[in-house]
This record gives sequence, structure tokens and C-alpha cells, in this order.
Amino acid sequence: MPLLLFAYFALEVLAFIGVAKLIGVGWALLAVLGLMVLGGFLASVSLRGALLSAAEGRSTIGKLAGDSALLMVAWVLCMVPGFVTSFAGLLMIFPPTRALMRRSISAQAQRSMEEFGMRAYEASPMSTMRTSYGTFTPEGQMRADAHEDHEVIDADELERWYRMDGPGDTPEGRQP
Repeated sequence: MPLLLFAYFALEVLAFIGVAKLIGVGWALLAVLGLMVLGGFLASVSLRGALLSAAEGRSTIGKLAGDSALLMVAWVLCMVPGFVTSFAGLLMIFPPTRALMRRSISAQAQRSMEEFGMRAYEASPMSTMRTSYGTFTPEGQMRADAHEDHEVIDADELERWYRMDGPGDTPEGRQP
């Protein structure tokens, strides 16, 4: 993690030095300040627009949740001084790139939740439980504790039991 943080600071410093050489230090500082203000304003306006479209029924809850999260992260990125973070924040503010990010993050979150569910199930005692009415494993791969002799009830016999009123009844009528 410290290496990643160092790489981020180095990237921001190199970006600032490059812009400062191109337009001057004073203008570079003004540009960073301008990007912060512009990014914060655009993120706020976009979030307000997303909330209004959801209130009017033109958006789904999932889209609103994704857009809200992305716009709040974009706002934070724009408020951090630096060209790289402001550029990343501005990319998250614009609707086409925000939609791509939302779909990508949503698909990744769904995959990770499915994998977590499978890992939790496999680690639980429920995964070792078997029923007496069968399994989905092929015949050659049956477990050692599985029983081979299952009682089978015929459908005709079930229907006959259903039509009887009591334990001594027969389908034709009551016994004397």
C-alpha cells in the first residue's frame, strides 16, 4: 500500500511539473484550483440531476445507487488537488463514461457476490448434507454413506391412498 501511495504522489508531481513547464507555475496552480471548483460544481449538478430523474420515475433504483456512488467518488477526486485525480473525477462525472463504469462495477460486484455465496455454502455444514431421495452426482461418484435401497411409492398407490377416508378403507368402499 505505501508503494501505491508513493506512485500516486509521484504521478501527481510529474503531472504538475509537466503542466507547469507548459503554462507556468502560477497558471498551473490556478488550473488545479479551477479543476477543483469545476469538478465539484459539475459533480453536484450531475448528482442533483440523477436524483431528480429518479424522483420523476425516469431512473431505476440500481442506476440511481450506482450513479450516486460514482458521483460522490468523482466529487472527492475533484476536490483532491492534482491534475490526475481531477481528470479521473471528471471522467466519472460525464454520463457516457459513468455508464460504462457503472456497468463494469455492477458486473464485477455481481460476480464477487456469487463467488462469496458459493464459498460460504461450501464452507458450511449444509454442503455436506444429503437427502434420501437422491443426488445430482453421477452413479459412479456416490458417497460411501449413501444408501442404495430407496423405497419407491407408486403414483397409483398414492392416488388410492388419497381417495380413501380412513385407515381401513378400500377404494371400492368401506370395510364392514
